Amino acid sequence: MRKFLLASLLALSFFTGHSQVKNKVKLQAMYDSIKAAGIREPAFVMGQCIQETGWMACKQCCLRYHNLFGFYIKGNKCKKFSSDEECIKYYKTWQDKRYPKWAAKHPKGTYYDFLKHAGYATGDKYTRELKPKVEWVKKNLIL
Repeated sequence: MRKFLLASLLALSFFTGHSQVKNKVKLQAMYDSIKAAGIREPAFVMGQCIQETGWMACKQCCLRYHNLFGFYIKGNKCKKFSSDEECIKYYKTWQDKRYPKWAAKHPKGTYYDFLKHAGYATGDKYTRELKPKVEWVKKNLIL
């Protein structure tokens, strides 16, 4: 049983790693778009994009509506965008409304703290899931 479990875990890690490499060009392009839009903390925001879209490969998430960051509207429905660019502009506006005031009050706070404060991340689970993705971005994309 242990051998089966170990083999399963190894296979899962291989396929997860393979999908990351396969999408690396797409992920780099998305990161470049986020950075070009002037969004603060682009590595963190790209981590959010990866988290919310399943490495830009999700078939049953908000990605089908060009919703790169998992924004929801009333009734717990995915906010729909006409393009990825529109979604990135929305994130920039969302961030610009909230981040400067928060940063002035919390100069030593992290972006993870900001996401919690803004109501984007509702708990520590999201931070735990986001951290490895942000680290992947920092190690694998051209910043």
